[in-house]
Amino acid sequence: MIKATRPVRSNREPAGTADTIGDSVATISGKAAEDILERIFQPTTKPSARDQAEETLRHPKRMVYVAMSNKVFYWRAHIQKFVLDSGMVPVSPFMLFDYYLMHTVSKEIVREAMNNLLARCDEVWVFGRISLGVKVQIGIAKRMNKTVRYFDIGDLPVTVMPITEETAQEELKD
Repeated sequence: MIKATRPVRSNREPAGTADTIGDSVATISGKAAEDILERIFQPTTKPSARDQAEETLRHPKRMVYVAMSNKVFYWRAHIQKFVLDSGMVPVSPFMLFDYYLMHTVSKEIVREAMNNLLARCDEVWVFGRISLGVKVQIGIAKRMNKTVRYFDIGDLPVTVMPITEETAQEELKD
């Protein structure tokens, strides 16, 4: 513990100045300084799994269905990151079902599963050019009165740009 000493008063100081300074030093030293240092260097604890679950239940994030053509599925991880960075939870068929589960399940079963996911999501975000399948997903979303947003991914992996429905382009035919 630091002990405050009373400074010697010079001839130029008015009477009582040294006493006032001495009282201030005594107040900020000792226990007050230790309290401040402890708050600064106190390790922060991470929330437990239970605390995280409770927070999620109290403040659930919105879920976004990720609609994109299979011609750009190789960007799926970058798009997932973009949605997560936007504060939403991505639901991406290409992350869940890969590319139609490597063709081990019929396309109809996978499409039905995808449509069920779309129905449970809050919004639909469309990335890249619009294929026939994506156009159907947009139609389902609109009939269910879901928000549909469009994004240009031509500059990935650098950036994803929001665009309007009018500027979204259909996929070119092979």
